[in-house]
Amino acid sequence: MRTKILFADLDGTLLDDKKNVSGRDLESINEMLAMGHRFVIATGRPLYSAKVVARELGLYRGGIFLACSNGGIIYDCSREEKISETVLDTDTVRIMFEAALSEDLSVHTYTDDNVVSVKKTREIEVYTAAIKMPFRMLERIPEDLPGPPPKLIVMSIKDSSRHILEDFEERHRHIADGRTQSVFSNDYLLEYLPLGVSKGNAVRKLCGLLDVPIEDSVAAGDEANDIPMLEAAGIGAVMRNGTDEAKSHADYVTERTNNESGISEIIEKFIKVL
Repeated sequence: MRTKILFADLDGTLLDDKKNVSGRDLESINEMLAMGHRFVIATGRPLYSAKVVARELGLYRGGIFLACSNGGIIYDCSREEKISETVLDTDTVRIMFEAALSEDLSVHTYTDDNVVSVKKTREIEVYTAAIKMPFRMLERIPEDLPGPPPKLIVMSIKDSSRHILEDFEERHRHIADGRTQSVFSNDYLLEYLPLGVSKGNAVRKLCGLLDVPIEDSVAAGDEANDIPMLEAAGIGAVMRNGTDEAKSHADYVTERTNNESGISEIIEKFIKVL
């Protein structure tokens, strides 16, 4: 039997709208692991948050990996260690923080254990509650960071958030180019990542490390930040509830949504077959 590997996004894909995973999906994941296949939680969330979710779901064990910060960090749950990490340089962090703060936009980054910023905002309160990660105020960023972070986020929760953030992204493209790359993980979160980091590169890197042919990889997602892994994997599957943009890059669109155990549909169709 060929070993296969499934990369599954969290929010809107593996998690339902109430941030739970169905019993049917968990059963299918356990069955594929018992067969010797591998499972990867591929998320924009930072490592701390991904580990919390994995433990809560019983998905923190052998055969399971976490591709966090949109692929910037790859973590082996069985060995409990990072096996790959790419970070932003501190000058880029300083420049993007200054740009966001000058326009009174919420901006934050990360240490290993905290979401951090120089200003606590309503956006940060909403974000930290959603990802189950504590917040800590720092006097200066990047000077007070313990080390370079994996990414930073400019955030808005207004009705016109997507327009506000797209406008910010476009007007500051000239200072971001050559330093960082941006991606939307949803309409409220504009993420700035190290150059070359994506969920797609995480697919290629982990398949190489595990000696799994890329054609035996499957990626499941629903949003724009999932598109690189949909294109990199042997099969790119998008949830029925996914965006039209994501679906335009799919090899397969599920019949069921994230609220209807769509992951088990993908496992049955593409993983648990010889």
